[in-house]
Amino acid sequence: MSRLRQYFHYQFNRLLAQGAGGQYLLLALVALFIVLLGINASFLGLFTPEALQAEGIDDDLGGGMIDSAWWSLKHVIDPGAFAEDYGAPWPVLLISLLLSVTGLAILGVLIAFITTSVQRRLELVKRGNTPVVEVGHTLILGWSKKIASVLDFLSRTRRKQNVVILSPRGIEDMQDDLNLHFRPWRNLDVVLRSGPTHTLPDLERVGLASAGSVICVARASDEGRGETDIETIKTLMLLGGFREWDGPAPPMVAEITQKRNVEIANIAASRRIPLVSTSEIISKVIVQSARQPGISAVYGEIFSDGGNDLVVQSVPEAAGRTFAEVARWYPEAIPVGIAWQDQSRTVAALNPEPDYELAAGEQLVLMSPTANIKRHSTVSAMDEVTGGDSRKRTPRLERLLIIGWNENIDEILGELDAHAATDAVVTILSNRDEVSARAVLEEALDEDPRNLRIEYRRGNSIVRRDLETLPLEEYDAIVTLADESYGEDDPDARTIMSLLLLTDIGRSRRVPHVVSEIHEGANAELLSGTVARDVIVSPQIVSLQLAQISRQPVLGSIYRELLSAGGIECRLQPAGRYVSLDRPCTFEDLVVSAQRFAEVAVGVSRPVVSGSGPSGGLHLNPAKDTRWSLSDDDSIVVMAQQLFE
Repeated sequence: MSRLRQYFHYQFNRLLAQGAGGQYLLLALVALFIVLLGINASFLGLFTPEALQAEGIDDDLGGGMIDSAWWSLKHVIDPGAFAEDYGAPWPVLLISLLLSVTGLAILGVLIAFITTSVQRRLELVKRGNTPVVEVGHTLILGWSKKIASVLDFLSRTRRKQNVVILSPRGIEDMQDDLNLHFRPWRNLDVVLRSGPTHTLPDLERVGLASAGSVICVARASDEGRGETDIETIKTLMLLGGFREWDGPAPPMVAEITQKRNVEIANIAASRRIPLVSTSEIISKVIVQSARQPGISAVYGEIFSDGGNDLVVQSVPEAAGRTFAEVARWYPEAIPVGIAWQDQSRTVAALNPEPDYELAAGEQLVLMSPTANIKRHSTVSAMDEVTGGDSRKRTPRLERLLIIGWNENIDEILGELDAHAATDAVVTILSNRDEVSARAVLEEALDEDPRNLRIEYRRGNSIVRRDLETLPLEEYDAIVTLADESYGEDDPDARTIMSLLLLTDIGRSRRVPHVVSEIHEGANAELLSGTVARDVIVSPQIVSLQLAQISRQPVLGSIYRELLSAGGIECRLQPAGRYVSLDRPCTFEDLVVSAQRFAEVAVGVSRPVVSGSGPSGGLHLNPAKDTRWSLSDDDSIVVMAQQLFE
């Protein structure tokens, strides 16, 4: 008997464990059993003349099984029907009472089941476990501080779109983070879902097959859960092998925090998904800015979500024309390169030779403020621009001071080594002890730098004495990193204090131009009155590249070439190299003149007060007919082959 009771108890628990369906089925079976028991009242005088005098007892169908079943069911679902049986025989009243009490119990259990079901559904919504039904949405996988910048970019595309974010974090945590960086995302409908990004059921739950684009964001390194890129690599393995798209595979891009993991990530993605290496991009921009003061503003606008973007466009009528000829076709855009199909992907090359003849099927890479690019209806013959003294400015970086320490220090040193043509000296000032610092560098750098000599000094960058003992006048540039050597939550705070000290020291001593890396874009405004000439908001640069490449995957190869050592780079050259400074010129004159040196002129950089014409500052892609009166203080922004001299 005990084993039989255990068996029924086990089966009862299994039925309850089936969820709401099992619970409702069990309740219905219990109610049916009680109704069947109540039918037995017909044998105890339910339809006797005495009983029929009661208001709640009827024999309209002859007092048979149907009438007794209806009477029993009525008492189960309406316990108040017991009062209508007043005057019936006492056995009928007793059964009526039992049915009513049982009905109350069943009703209470039913209410409890409904309440539990609703609570469970609300909990699923709260935890983000419910599926989404979207088509053509932007799917973001992962979570970091870059999410807000990505959403900023997407909201400025001037079209309504849905964004679905899948992250291992809880819904409330994600919502709190977004509220901290709240923006008026007027064109976005953001849907949050919680769950792992490297399991196929979870990806299907957020509509992977019908997504319009996919962005994989790497986990922040400060979360302390081992290798930061492993989750992204797992996700790439699924995306690289996924074949069940509702249509053509959408544009996809993934962030990899460490350059050493890029090759593994490419293998995981079957080399089908563009990758953005955080450490590589940040190190390249920092080094380029240290070599060329003011160049960070150029890269900042190219990568930004406003102003001028790089657009790839098919121009069939350009086939057979030279690149120099095509350069004059656009009044509000600048051709800067060409693109073509290589198997299943689009690749690009910047700054082709002026006499390069475009082939059929090749596309143009244009710098333009809009995707709706217009051409001149007629183009006049190309005039030769004379003047200029052909002098050029070649960046040289022989001595560099790096203040601070973070996980990208090895990438920065490797990039410096690639750009240096002769032996250069790099001094690092940070809080790490010298033994551990050198051990980290030896492990991170694959081989000893060929063109660098590294000097390490332990010190506190917010102590004036530690800064003043350095030979600041001898350095060509200073780089202040977002310092993580103190383990603080806000590395920008130490950077700001260091810059304030350098600014004050600069009142009595020469301080070279300073490149400053920060993590929070809001802090950039605080640095406007300091010696920091180039301010790099590293998470913002990475997030903007992710967002742009998710729309145009070919931009991945363009950005890579633009920042790589030995490739095409943006340079600031003296205006006198291109035109005579004793007479006004147009920007079209500068474009034509730059072609003599196999360069592409993309803008003009002027001091705040300089000459006549447009105001000071950076002017990328100005109108071709803009007239300038340039001076020795003005620079022309060009794309040119990097030279090592």
